[in-house]
Amino acid sequence: MQLSGQAFKVLNLLGLAEGALALALPTEHARHRSELTGRVFLDAPAGAGIRAATGWPLCGVNRAAYAQYLLDACKDRGISVHWGKKFVGLREDGELVYAKFEDGSEVQGDLLVGADGIHSTVRDTLFGKTPAEYTGLVGIAGYTPYTVTMRASPPITVEQVWGDGCHYICLPMLEDRYMWAVNMPEDAAMIEDWRTVRPATDDKVKEMLQGLPCYDWGGGVGEVIKGTTELVKFGLYLRPIAPIWHRGRSVLLGDAAHPTTPFLGQGANQATEDVYHLVRLLLAHSPLTAESINKAYTEYAAVRMDRVRRTIEQTKAEGNLRMIKGREACLEREELLARGMGTDTWKIILEMISGPFTGESEI
Repeated sequence: MQLSGQAFKVLNLLGLAEGALALALPTEHARHRSELTGRVFLDAPAGAGIRAATGWPLCGVNRAAYAQYLLDACKDRGISVHWGKKFVGLREDGELVYAKFEDGSEVQGDLLVGADGIHSTVRDTLFGKTPAEYTGLVGIAGYTPYTVTMRASPPITVEQVWGDGCHYICLPMLEDRYMWAVNMPEDAAMIEDWRTVRPATDDKVKEMLQGLPCYDWGGGVGEVIKGTTELVKFGLYLRPIAPIWHRGRSVLLGDAAHPTTPFLGQGANQATEDVYHLVRLLLAHSPLTAESINKAYTEYAAVRMDRVRRTIEQTKAEGNLRMIKGREACLEREELLARGMGTDTWKIILEMISGPFTGESEI
């Protein structure tokens, strides 16, 4: 996963930024090219400009390691985490809201935050079901250890390669390995979501790797794919942005409110930006009453709605480009990419990662 400036700003307020940076490898350079023609759309330093604009680097980090880091921070601060609970509903009684679980238990609080992802049960409970729709793309991602002949060297470069019906991205990680991901169109009937990472020794994984359009691509792509030791595959879905993010004492956050595809690495970062503004506004409207909570929630949605909508529109556009098949259509895409991989693209990226505040924090 990717961590960008807005996440580091929020982590820094909690005294957690340096620890997160220790898990990550900052991106220093970006390179985009065509597999069909070899044309290079972008080959330029990226890290220095992003750090200068936001004060923080753009980093790749292992999702499991980052999640464990946050979990450990909760434990260190006396924050309880309960496992094995499946949320099934909620109710309000006076100044309290109760979360109900499948095992019959309940917990109570002043407010309830639904941060339960694109298939949010909290969202379904509050506003009714709006099913997530398949985008037509699958994501296949893997880890490949460095070898004597295949290892990253400075500058740390994230590479994207655009092909016919296939898009490949690769970035170096800590622990001397690459993380790569492929997006390609796949029939809805063929989707298979693997909820756990599988070893590449699995016969089905070997067969799937060999069937990737980029399996024999040049420029080191095929070598990385063939060296894979772990793999995960998943369908990519979208759900409309919730038009309303709160009801009573309950509120949505992150993908529960505004799901996005992973093409620009902004899911966790935008959710962290949500956290900042939600906390900021709850503090501004304390003490917590039904009226003050409603004001805080309303302002939170107003602050975030426009920004996440623009981010999601950009990720959709990116996804549409990755679905293109056929040589002529791909050549047309090359012209578009050649025009768009300049200052306008970086303006969009910098806008996305420049939040949630400039200068001093209000918290």
